[in-house]
Amino acid sequence: METVLAVNNLKVSLKNQAPLVKNISLSIKKGKVLGIIGESGSGKTLTCKAIMQILNKRSFTVSGQILLHNTDLLKMSEKQVRTVIGKDISMIMQNPMTAFDPMMKIGRHITDTLRAHTSLTRKQAHKVGQNQLKKMNLIRVSDIMNSYPHQLSGGMLQRVMIAISLMLKPSIIIADEATTALDVKNQAIILTEFQRIRSSGVGLLVVTHDFGVIAKIADDVLVMKDGEVVESGTVYKIFHNPQEVYTKELLQARFLVDEVDHALSKESI
Repeated sequence: METVLAVNNLKVSLKNQAPLVKNISLSIKKGKVLGIIGESGSGKTLTCKAIMQILNKRSFTVSGQILLHNTDLLKMSEKQVRTVIGKDISMIMQNPMTAFDPMMKIGRHITDTLRAHTSLTRKQAHKVGQNQLKKMNLIRVSDIMNSYPHQLSGGMLQRVMIAISLMLKPSIIIADEATTALDVKNQAIILTEFQRIRSSGVGLLVVTHDFGVIAKIADDVLVMKDGEVVESGTVYKIFHNPQEVYTKELLQARFLVDEVDHALSKESI
């Protein structure tokens, strides 16, 4: 099976300071899901931003290899990178409420993204955008296209963001805490969409601190702590036979939360 993304010995540092992310290696095959899990501050988001080449180069130094279809993004010019990012690899940000320009309507976000990578006219891009929103089971798509971000719910914005990430048929999508800010119903909708995305052959890198999300969709898992991978393996191995104390602590914390939620739900009956 084709390897879509391979990251080798990725290191991210602030200029002239100790590395914040150290020697991260990972690979994702077509139609497979890799989950990265860890506490806040473990380096998950920084790793994703380094892969996406969206860190400020005046502040950060990134080294190693980021191979997309065997082409190293770190050896590409900024102009070349711009043709790849958003098209062959895209990212779903963790907070849909702040990921959009509040002064720009949803339709403009969509059409500008499409026209940056295609020769579509604005009218054609608008139609493609509407069709993509319909695929996300959104209704009244004309109203959505004409809305500002603050006029939509977090769940709707998250689905809009997924729609934008899929429009150009990328090989891989990075989802950074894409379900964290959502209620249970919208989280279930997004996870269902992720399953549909992977079934179409797109590789997924799902970043979360929630083992429940990992259990539902991941094939393989990396556990990160303090900018390093402390354990990796199949989702079955990580859940049923964790080797590292840190991984066991994360799992125990997840089970404790489940027990508290169950107890509270019983009290409310």
